[in-house]
Amino acid sequence: MGATARTPRRSTTQRDETAKMTATPAPGEDIQKRQLEQSVAWTGRERLRCLWYRLRLTVQEMNYATRRTVEVQAPWLSGDRPR
Repeated sequence: MGATARTPRRSTTQRDETAKMTATPAPGEDIQKRQLEQSVAWTGRERLRCLWYRLRLTVQEMNYATRRTVEVQAPWLSGDRPR
């Protein structure tokens, strides 16, 4: 296990200014996820599996959102189909 180089932390004033300038600041949980991912040593296979899982979840959420949008905006397209 080798030593990893860490980037220096920015002061709170820089972080606050950056948050004010951006249209949508990153939620706190995203920052926590990134910190957790950086604090643990990941193998290439684990990293790939995690990214693949996150991609699949994102696609599932997009499919669900699209389906719901169609159901609300064009209910005649979705209809009650027998399964």
